[in-house]
Amino acid sequence: MIKRVLGLGMGHLLLIGWTILAIVPFILIAIYSLRSNTDLFAYPLGIGGQYHPENYVIAWNGPGGGAGMIDYFTNTAIAGGVAIVVTLTVGSTAAYFATKLGARMRALFLAIFLTASVVPFVLIIIPYFQVFNALSLLSQPAVLGVTYGVLTLPTTVLVLTSYYADFPQELIESATVDGLGEFSAYLQIVLPLSKGALTAVGMLALVFVWAEAQLGIVLLQESTSQTVSVGVLGFQGQFTAQLGPLFAGLSIATIPVIIIYLIFNRFITKGIALGGVFR
Repeated sequence: MIKRVLGLGMGHLLLIGWTILAIVPFILIAIYSLRSNTDLFAYPLGIGGQYHPENYVIAWNGPGGGAGMIDYFTNTAIAGGVAIVVTLTVGSTAAYFATKLGARMRALFLAIFLTASVVPFVLIIIPYFQVFNALSLLSQPAVLGVTYGVLTLPTTVLVLTSYYADFPQELIESATVDGLGEFSAYLQIVLPLSKGALTAVGMLALVFVWAEAQLGIVLLQESTSQTVSVGVLGFQGQFTAQLGPLFAGLSIATIPVIIIYLIFNRFITKGIALGGVFR
């Protein structure tokens, strides 16, 4: 009994400590985003001096003649929307009909996507740049969204294949008896009943797009075409003389991620759990 209580107490202390370590940086960034350079160095903990909420206006609109967070959010919305459409359309169709394959072909199918999911990201950056440059597709957020959709396909297919493996076959057989073909049953029966799983993989894809910067730095060379993760890195060079707007940009970039996680955390957790179980 005493060991159990001590174990629970130690576990709670570790969780509290981890929570503090995770939250404190966000609080400091939020405080620094309201400070001037003078106050940042005079009051390192953020208490005292004057606060400058106009830093958020500067970060949102960008420095004179440059891109701001409004441009980065727009580009991220375009890239993320295209990526989700590509990965859900292609991935769900491939995953569902993979469950119709024989055991050997299905194992080979999953092995291909499993192998693709572990390829080091750095290996594909230069080939992608050469192709984009040859086709004059650099600095196109929508085209980058197609690339992101393809890159998230392995996760989407692996997660949805596990989900569709347990899909009630009685519903498909009933639809077939009613005259629906295999593809029509997939569109009219399977997809509407898969909203939870599709939302889960869609959220995983969106989180990937939001955080990805390596490929974006290479393929989005114009500042007005960059996504949030790439643009925030660019802020470091644009606001070297004004640290307040730099921290304001970081704060703005984190807010949508926190909101999305708070709303869809159940689906994101479910997607990660499904991805760890292959059938």
